[in-house]
Amino acid sequence: MVFKTSSSYVLSGAMFLFLVTFSSYAERAVKDENIMVLQSLVTELSLGRIQDPFAVAKTIYEESYKHKIDPLLVIAVVHIESSFRPHVISKKGAVGLMQIMPKTGREVASWLKWAKYSEHDLFDPIKNIRLGIYYLKKVKLKFKSKRMLYLTAYYLGPTRLMALQQEDPSTLRYLYAKRVLRVFNDLKARKIILADNKNGL
Repeated sequence: MVFKTSSSYVLSGAMFLFLVTFSSYAERAVKDENIMVLQSLVTELSLGRIQDPFAVAKTIYEESYKHKIDPLLVIAVVHIESSFRPHVISKKGAVGLMQIMPKTGREVASWLKWAKYSEHDLFDPIKNIRLGIYYLKKVKLKFKSKRMLYLTAYYLGPTRLMALQQEDPSTLRYLYAKRVLRVFNDLKARKIILADNKNGL
């Protein structure tokens, strides 16, 4: 019930509780719907390599939302980096789904104030994603949300990218960033749009 006063309308306690409950329910419904969309993508792209697609999708959604990264961009990064192979190790030593170097993993874990961290954590899909998304957020902020730059920084490392920019910018072809964005744009073209995706790049 709404009560009118001389200066404003006042919601009764019961009505206010209903509106808050309805809003919370709607938010949960949207979140669940988006996680299901991401789960279908993880299942499709991983080709059975991920044992728990729901847990991976839920982590991608929640961490992306928290750090203002488009979850579909994270899906694209994982696809290009590792093809969703949790235990893959690159020739340079990068590990897991988001291909994190052990040194970078230790650094990001300290930023996140993880009480316990070991290099073996990089083989854990959930922990790898949490570390990778946070690192992606850091390079995004460092390079002022410029896609080509911060995706390249994720791949090369920000120090290496800045050195190349100073030495000879013409050598930068942004091939990695273009590959990631090709997958990202393909997902968008398939009309995979999350219901409350306000975290755009």
